[in-house]
Amino acid sequence: MASNAMTTNDSKRTEWRDRYRNGFFLAPMVRVGTLPMRLLARQYGADLLWAPEIVDKSIVGCERVVDDKTGVISYIKHDKDIFTTHPSEKQQVIFQLGSAGPETALAAAKAVEQDVSGFDLNCGCPKKFSIQGGMGAALMSDPDRLCSILDILVKNIDLPITCKIRVFDDVEKTLELVRKIAATGISALTVHCRTRDMRPHEKAMWSRLKDVVSELPDLPIILNGDIYEYADVQRARDETGASSVMTARGAAANPSIFRSEGMLPTMEAAQEYTKYAVRTSNNFVNTKYTLLQMYPDTKTEQFALLRGTRKYKDMCEAMGLAEFYESEGAELVHSRAEPPDANANKRSTSTTDTTLQCVAESASKPLPKRVKV
Repeated sequence: MASNAMTTNDSKRTEWRDRYRNGFFLAPMVRVGTLPMRLLARQYGADLLWAPEIVDKSIVGCERVVDDKTGVISYIKHDKDIFTTHPSEKQQVIFQLGSAGPETALAAAKAVEQDVSGFDLNCGCPKKFSIQGGMGAALMSDPDRLCSILDILVKNIDLPITCKIRVFDDVEKTLELVRKIAATGISALTVHCRTRDMRPHEKAMWSRLKDVVSELPDLPIILNGDIYEYADVQRARDETGASSVMTARGAAANPSIFRSEGMLPTMEAAQEYTKYAVRTSNNFVNTKYTLLQMYPDTKTEQFALLRGTRKYKDMCEAMGLAEFYESEGAELVHSRAEPPDANANKRSTSTTDTTLQCVAESASKPLPKRVKV
């Protein structure tokens, strides 16, 4: 019996690791990597989808709400969406945890495990709020605590667990850390090829990944840093030996980066993003922020129109999607999505349910299911 169980566990671990090989992934991005971006990246070909980092204490105690019109699953606290997902992305979405302790990390993972396909521990964020809280890159300086979080997740969550780090200035110190991390039994390791103090405009040090790949030949190693077009994926793998590659800023600028056929015009991708945002009733401020990242020229009329919008109706008009909003969008945007002054002006129109796989069959089903987690 014990032998059979061990064989089953080994088979599962191999299967989990294989899903992180030979892929092009959407990297976790604060604010940008919310549900609309993930669904669009999935449409364009992303193999796995990292959600933005969410602090463990934020997700514990949330109310799980299923919107029967759209199928969107929201984890809500204090009338705010802390995390949203959709069944269509379940097999690909990776929940990234911000955590400073094993028990709270486990409680957070248990709260959402039914709706995701894996968990990633953020050990690379250099932001002040993360460092001061003992999370993110602070964990790299406390490997025992870092590994205790991974260990409890690996042993108690029946989903693949991964980790995302940066590199130290010292090569051997980096290798010592990754050896300890790998020993916890994780399914993959992502390395952002910059140090904690390096800024995004500084060139990522791809060469530093070679040592990690050599040190951990059986563990999928994912490269993060300076992937701006589809051709960079194979180049990065060839130069470093990485199993897979993920992109953040490349996808933020144009989500169609995942298309093997080549990127679409930015405006076309931005319009598709807007449709997903409306259809999933994404937070308006978040949608507007993400769209503005796709417009490098801030002096254009299009940028000015978009920046001046205050509600989804205006946004859709600015994006050339007025007809889309009137035909289906207005009925899908819920009260939490738009600023209070926008809600009073939102027009009520009929919904066209046939144009998006993310929208369920009918708007006349029971009220959302609410379960506290």
